[in-house]
Amino acid sequence: MQLNIVQKQSIVNTIKQSESFKNAPTSIALLQYLFEATAKNEPLKESVIDLDFFGDKGNNEKSNPRVRVNVYNLRKKLTLYYENEGKNDLWKVSIPKGQYLVQFTKTHSQFERYKKQLNGWKIAPYVALIFLSSLFVWQFLPQKEPKIWSSIWNNGHTNHLYIGDLFGMNGRTITEGNGWTRDFNINTEKEYYEWIKKHPEHKNKISPSTFSYTTTMAALATRDLQALHQTHSKRFFLHFTTKSSTSEIKQGNAVYVGPLKTHNLFVPFFNEGNPYCFIKNRQLHIQKSKKVYNLNSYNQTDEFALVSNYPAPGGTEHLLFISQHDIGVSATVEFFCKKNNLEAFAKQHLNNHQYFTAIFRVKGQDRTSIDMQLVEVIPF
Repeated sequence: MQLNIVQKQSIVNTIKQSESFKNAPTSIALLQYLFEATAKNEPLKESVIDLDFFGDKGNNEKSNPRVRVNVYNLRKKLTLYYENEGKNDLWKVSIPKGQYLVQFTKTHSQFERYKKQLNGWKIAPYVALIFLSSLFVWQFLPQKEPKIWSSIWNNGHTNHLYIGDLFGMNGRTITEGNGWTRDFNINTEKEYYEWIKKHPEHKNKISPSTFSYTTTMAALATRDLQALHQTHSKRFFLHFTTKSSTSEIKQGNAVYVGPLKTHNLFVPFFNEGNPYCFIKNRQLHIQKSKKVYNLNSYNQTDEFALVSNYPAPGGTEHLLFISQHDIGVSATVEFFCKKNNLEAFAKQHLNNHQYFTAIFRVKGQDRTSIDMQLVEVIPF
């Protein structure tokens, strides 16, 4: 029995949505990338994967191990999956050592599998067959694309997810050892060198780090967005804002998840694309109602979150999820990745409008949302 591309994608989707791959966004995205490249017979060399998947053109290290390390981690995740929830799967997905092709291997006969599961019932195989056939047909029927995402998926531009990561420095730490240091007031290399000019005595003690830091929000948001995109056979390229530039953002559609307090490149785009509101000094100003929402909350359990879809340069679009802390971004991303929420929001608030800016109030504990209320929506 030979699998077609739709059946293979279904097997891959099952693995990506499993408990073994929970909270592993890089392994999820890498598995999908290698599967698509294998299906297209694209060359899967380490250097190609490094550039195409990770997309860091500024990386000049000839022996960068990140491809090997991440593929090694992906193999471990696959092993864990087949030791647990995938132990009875009819087909096994693997990436043989020494190569990066995704292979599908039949584990045991379909007859033996059904016989074991149904335990000799005479009529059960027929009932199961009808049920599985119906489920298969339903699963691969085209899913209706939600209005809020449809435009950004179908305007002819590539889709990019930008994670609001945190800038850091290498050097002597407060414990007198060598390590990575985060200063809330230094969020870019430009700010770092401005600080060094004022404190030259530290010039040879610290340096800008090639690594950045992300919070739990990044993993949760990436997981939810990846699941939504895969449901509709869409893909995006992953970036970190500390490694990105304004010119790169202009090259395609952008989804941003993160705070305002870091190196946020999207405020000028937001202010240009929104006709009825703007951000200044980390505050959202609504021109019609003269309301002002503080997006710079110091309360980690109660904050405002901003979600905005607006037109961007060159016929592209942006969709932003912004809050000061994790709870606002995580809660709103989860909300806008669920089918029922998307349909209800569009029906109630958008009418004939394509774009919007929405303000939510989110309460939580330990970086987890426990309550979210929609405060205001400005469609346009």
